[in-house]
Amino acid sequence: MEERRRGERHRVWHPVTVVTEDGHEGTAITFDVSSAGLLLAAPGPLAVGARLTLRFRVEGEPEDRALGARVVRVEPHGEAPWRHRLAVELDAPHPGLEALLSGEPHE
Repeated sequence: MEERRRGERHRVWHPVTVVTEDGHEGTAITFDVSSAGLLLAAPGPLAVGARLTLRFRVEGEPEDRALGARVVRVEPHGEAPWRHRLAVELDAPHPGLEALLSGEPHE
């Protein structure tokens, strides 16, 4: 199997709000995270190529953070409510993202 990942992955479970281009919102859970992308567990699939905004809260910050992303892979996964895994590529690298989502101290 060809390795598709760019950047070291870190296992981090953190809720994120997934917003599609047409404004639909849903909740997903990060499964693993790197500076270039995330693997999300989600209740429903999205189309490969779909543009998304991922919003999440960082402990100690008053506002959500938002990152642009694109779905690069979708696969079935387990039982309800998290029936799908979505691999998403970030629009721009975000070094230290895993530390933010895991609650580790950040600058």
